[in-house]
Amino acid sequence: MAKPALYGITHSNRDFSDPYYWGKNQFNSAFPVALACFMRDSHIKPVYLRLDKQRKIFHEEISVGDLFNTKLENDKLFFAFESRFEPYTKFVHDELETIDLVLKDARSNQFMRPLEIKLTTLPDNTTASLHENKYGCEIVIRSPTMRYMALSMADSLQKKFKEIRDIFEPTCLTIRQWDNEVEIRNNMPKILDALEAFNSKYRKYEKPLLIQPVWKTIGKSTVLADNCLDIFVWSDFALTRLFMDSALENESETISRQQRAAARLARFFFEISRAGMVYQKPIYDGMSLGNQTDKEFAISGNKTYTYMKCDRLTKPIIQKNQVKKIILGGGQKFLSPERRFDAIIFFSNDLFD
Repeated sequence: MAKPALYGITHSNRDFSDPYYWGKNQFNSAFPVALACFMRDSHIKPVYLRLDKQRKIFHEEISVGDLFNTKLENDKLFFAFESRFEPYTKFVHDELETIDLVLKDARSNQFMRPLEIKLTTLPDNTTASLHENKYGCEIVIRSPTMRYMALSMADSLQKKFKEIRDIFEPTCLTIRQWDNEVEIRNNMPKILDALEAFNSKYRKYEKPLLIQPVWKTIGKSTVLADNCLDIFVWSDFALTRLFMDSALENESETISRQQRAAARLARFFFEISRAGMVYQKPIYDGMSLGNQTDKEFAISGNKTYTYMKCDRLTKPIIQKNQVKKIILGGGQKFLSPERRFDAIIFFSNDLFD
């Protein structure tokens, strides 16, 4: 009898024959990887979100091989979940954070690619009442995503640090206290200008960073749509639009989470371009700038829609009858959804008879 497994994940630091690895936190990062492996073998390319000359998002397709940064077949890869992408340690003085997935050659242990994973629901609350061609997904961005975005860019641009220093130094050198809200607020226009100049000059160095699978239901119901699964991939440079566009629009006296993300990125490149290495902790654990540090920021579906809108957002490419080809060996029996009180009431029809 076949053991519970997920498609394509042969070598991993997770054993999917163990029920523990089917818990919510593990499943939400592992299933998208299996979906990507399935799409790869089915010759289906994810949608790739990139940055154009005008710093606007555009779409093309990317092969899963290019996403994984290897021509090695799925069963020759090692999928290291919640791991560190060790090649980036050369850029940081302090401890490197873990990321959702690190891809390696299973035989040689060579590092291939770090990837953040965001499994998102379609539609979210802000778009559920709209026509399905207006559905969008909420994206919650956490600190490791921003750290790895900056490190991914730095890795591509390490021979350009002198040029990058010239972009950020005129503004950043004058900032005395990066955790001072008034000082950062006063310098925000210059910070944003420097980042836009940086994006314009170096966007052609972008590479994949964030996998965003979408799973679509019929409205807000618990029923999967017939075409229910797809993958969108964000490049490191494309991800900046999630906070830059909002930061540019904010004219209030308080610093928004998105503006804080912009200030942190500017400081990161100012410091790494001068020294070749950076202390991440003062940037990403400090610099709260009047905001809580539970997450970097969240973007609702009615805003992400403007970046992601395409036929495959309306009609995802994978059908629900294909899910059984991705979850294997009865693994679905190990799933244990949260016992939330609102869900219990919703499904207990007899309570209100």
